[in-house]
Amino acid sequence: MTRPTNIVLDPDLRATAKRRAAERGLSMSAYIRDLIRDDDARTRAPAADITPIIGILGGGGGPTDMSRDKHRLVAEAFAAQHEQRLDTHGTQ
Repeated sequence: MTRPTNIVLDPDLRATAKRRAAERGLSMSAYIRDLIRDDDARTRAPAADITPIIGILGGGGGPTDMSRDKHRLVAEAFAAQHEQRLDTHGTQ
């Protein structure tokens, strides 16, 4: 169930919100709801860096048996990422 909420905006911010909402074909309320949802989604699901596991399915060293080798392959990928972080941030 939706409930009304009042917010106070200075004239410039209100004009900006009204213009941006119109550009998207939304009401100001819908625009503000979308901003809140987007902000919440970004904080809940940070982008994952999958770089360490790219290529794990092949593409260089010949075919792999993921069911047999998955633990080793993932460990190698994360070890490589850890080494890269140490190189970037200095040894710890």
